[in-house]
Amino acid sequence: MATIQPDTPIIGDLSPAQVADLIDQAATLIETDGLEVGDYWTKALFQPYEPGMPCCTVGALAAVSGYRDGIDAEKAFVGVGDYDPATGVTEPDSPHLVMVAAMKALGFREAEDLYDWSDNAGDREVVAELRNAAAQIRAQAGGAA
Repeated sequence: MATIQPDTPIIGDLSPAQVADLIDQAATLIETDGLEVGDYWTKALFQPYEPGMPCCTVGALAAVSGYRDGIDAEKAFVGVGDYDPATGVTEPDSPHLVMVAAMKALGFREAEDLYDWSDNAGDREVVAELRNAAAQIRAQAGGAA
């Protein structure tokens, strides 16, 4: 089973090496527990993440970053801004550092594009691309790949 961070989400400053390590852990989680299609993890809106559940790419990244609730993953990890119907104002999106770094390294600008890719790629491709993303982040930071 993949190594999962404690239930406290990682929200502080992270070094590039720490971000790369989390992306590697997400790859290991998918490699070990499987790739979920269409949701962060099995029935993410109805049950919290539990070790051993298959995850999509974003779900795995959120899980290793400490997010266990699907709504928390959507709002705090993916960073989807809330809409206030009374004022008609939508808060700006504010994605988590690990989400931003993974999207950039994988070549995605929009979360929807990452979701679509994850849902259509096979688990081996997702694992390989996450490992490449982690290596790229380490290399750009001057660390060992």
